[in-house]
Amino acid sequence: MEKIGYCEIKGFKLSRKSKKAVSDIRSIMKQGNLFTSAVSTVPLFQIFASPSVTSSPFEMGITITEYDWEMFGRAMTSSTRIVRGEIFKIAYRQEIFTNGNEQKFWRCVSEASK
Repeated sequence: MEKIGYCEIKGFKLSRKSKKAVSDIRSIMKQGNLFTSAVSTVPLFQIFASPSVTSSPFEMGITITEYDWEMFGRAMTSSTRIVRGEIFKIAYRQEIFTNGNEQKFWRCVSEASK
């Protein structure tokens, strides 16, 4: 029995097309993680490795407090939203073009990725 959160689907096997879709979703998730990691290092580089920052702890403190942390937070949230949107597109397409338990599976995935 496979279970995804609130979805319970008993005994089914994915078709070849669904296996390809799962592979595509894994790739999107991996790329999303890489993007999020890259975005998360930007403030560290700008604060600690930027040529405009001197070695003075006082000036480094000013740079940290002046950094646009709100924009950074929005960027981090957006990357998650983009990944979920891409997963939803794949899952919804699979939901439309499958039937039975396989369709139930893709409906669960698309609902979870909204």
